[in-house]
Amino acid sequence: MVAPEHDPELFDELMQAELRSQPVSRYAIATLVTGLLGGLIAPVFAAVAVVRIRKQRQRGWVLVICGLVAFAGWMGVIGYKIGTGTAWWQQQARQEQLPEGVAHGLDLAVGDCFWSPAVSSGGDVLRAPCATRHTAEAFEVLPLAEGSMPDIGESYQHTLSRCEADARQIPGARVQVVTPTSASWNEGKHRAVCYYRFASEKTGPA
Repeated sequence: MVAPEHDPELFDELMQAELRSQPVSRYAIATLVTGLLGGLIAPVFAAVAVVRIRKQRQRGWVLVICGLVAFAGWMGVIGYKIGTGTAWWQQQARQEQLPEGVAHGLDLAVGDCFWSPAVSSGGDVLRAPCATRHTAEAFEVLPLAEGSMPDIGESYQHTLSRCEADARQIPGARVQVVTPTSASWNEGKHRAVCYYRFASEKTGPA
């Protein structure tokens, strides 16, 4: 009978059988689970798992790798959201910093009155009760297609044409539109707001 160490194929089979009999590292499993959930402790579990696998000949290399890949994916998503200012805590902080009566132009509803910016804008506006002085009133909200953000110039021209087609003829009023910027688009504001901009201050609805 040939000794296993003198028969490479038999030796490999014995080693594989021995490896299969070894338990799977619990830390490797923990790495996979926390990595899939985006847990910050995943790299710690991975480091412990690597030591256990090497010293105690446990199984779990694939689990460790998959867990770290998932963790890296989560970190990439979080980094992107922080870089674009769309992380939930950043959006919440911006909302809390807005003065009373101030709202994003894309958050206006039909019938909302406000003080209009000098030109069409995708920024913040100051709301005002329609019974008090104001210079603008929203009259339509246009939903935009999901997906990647459309070209800003083309989007403005297209939505303005739709607003003008749906607007009523009001003396001394000009039709304008609030369109999303890249920042507001990333925040999920996939819409445009049509509004009347009055030549002078007005009280009462249009």
